[in-house]
Amino acid sequence: DGTFIPLPDDLSTTPFLKIWEDNVFKLLLDEGRITQDVIDQMRSWRHSGFSVDKSVSLAAGDTAGLERLAAYMVRCPISLDRIVSVGDNGQVVYRAEKAQCQPFPILGDARLFRGISRNFEVFDPLEFLAEITQHIPAPGMQMVRYYGHYSNKTRGQQARARNDSTAPPEEIVIDEEDTPYRKLCRMRWGALLKRVFEIDPLCCPNCGGTMKIISFLERRDQPDVVERILRHCDLWDRPASRAPPPSEEPEQLTLELQYVDTDEFLMAL
Repeated sequence: DGTFIPLPDDLSTTPFLKIWEDNVFKLLLDEGRITQDVIDQMRSWRHSGFSVDKSVSLAAGDTAGLERLAAYMVRCPISLDRIVSVGDNGQVVYRAEKAQCQPFPILGDARLFRGISRNFEVFDPLEFLAEITQHIPAPGMQMVRYYGHYSNKTRGQQARARNDSTAPPEEIVIDEEDTPYRKLCRMRWGALLKRVFEIDPLCCPNCGGTMKIISFLERRDQPDVVERILRHCDLWDRPASRAPPPSEEPEQLTLELQYVDTDEFLMAL
């Protein structure tokens, strides 16, 4: 019903860690990816790779913390900043998340034995591509699941409750060219570009001041205006014209059938 129920501060994470570990091992074992010996060995490790953390809390109105949490939920499995170098032969040196050296298993060893302590890994080109592509989800795979107040069921119930309301719907009329909503959309447009590509599209490259958006132009609607602006900025690059088709058609291969006597063919073998 949308009621928020806070959890106790002294809630132990051990039961959740046990459930998480057992479910993952059972899934891998049922799929034939690992054996029971590997499971027993991983359970004997001091750091098995499983963890449940509850140290992060979000206070009311903490939009920055909520944004960091959302970015952590869906993130790329590879970081370009951790690629140390790419050799001439294509070998990739990839740095570990933490600087402390750990005895990681040797790459390609299915036994997962402890290897030499290090904080990096060296991949051959095909091995590096294989490690990346295994993180590409299948088409239509659900990567984020919503529960409780954010589940599809709860949102559907809330939508039906709003539709069943006897209050007449409000008529929304937007007749202003520069409404507060449009201002917010423009601000988000620049902020998203800055966040994704790490550039500020509204920062003047000459003086560093903040530029103002005058209008948006599309080539299909105003090609002449786009060309004049690009020519003024010395950015116009007309595509090269295509070469004319060849005047002569290539000779067609003609296949002729010849009769071959069966006895002569067998004698020639």
